[in-house]
Amino acid sequence: MHDEPTDAQLRYFYIINAMDMTMSWYYVHNHPNIKEGNPILPEKPNAGQFLLQKGLTAPIIAQNFEASEITMANIIVTLVVLRNHYLYNTASRCVNGPGGANFDIYGNNVNCL
Repeated sequence: MHDEPTDAQLRYFYIINAMDMTMSWYYVHNHPNIKEGNPILPEKPNAGQFLLQKGLTAPIIAQNFEASEITMANIIVTLVVLRNHYLYNTASRCVNGPGGANFDIYGNNVNCL
């Protein structure tokens, strides 16, 4: 490795990944329309699945990425965390009823929380 990441870069990497994992778990389990976007995880992963995925990938990345690559990973994960928070706060909480309908015969929205 030519340009090893600094301790501060690695500390931030682990902190932002821990935030991503915990916030993602909270969001998918506390919002009916939020699903996990990582293709290697199910739509509503449990805590063990999140821990396993991050526990395997984060140390490999931290050990093998150079400083510029860790910087880019930190930027990407930070943007993902911010986007996830935005989606959690702005996504509709409406739950589709039978046949996908959210409204009764009078046009009242019956399934929104």
